[in-house]
Amino acid sequence: MNKDEEREKKLKDLFNRMPREEIPVDFRQKVMQQIYAESVRIKKRNERFGLLSIIAASLLIIVLAAASIVYLGLPKIEWTSLPSIPFYLYIGALALLLLFGDYKLRESYKKKHS
Repeated sequence: MNKDEEREKKLKDLFNRMPREEIPVDFRQKVMQQIYAESVRIKKRNERFGLLSIIAASLLIIVLAAASIVYLGLPKIEWTSLPSIPFYLYIGALALLLLFGDYKLRESYKKKHS
């Protein structure tokens, strides 16, 4: 006999000496609950990471815009073009409204299809 066969024989002997125990009735349910809890934890972590990535990218864009304005100089604002500011505010408000609506629609779609 070689060493592998001896080890295998010893292992079989040890396993045969062990008492046989039944698994609890709710073992499968407990394991599935743990798996589900882990998947929820990972999903939340990924959502947080995505949110932090978006915040970091937005801050980087703002910093780059501010740096380019400082480096290139501030554009001069003409006070005669002041009546166009309400128009720009209106367009900006519409864009924000559309973004908010898109966010809510995507959120409800994900809830229905996940």
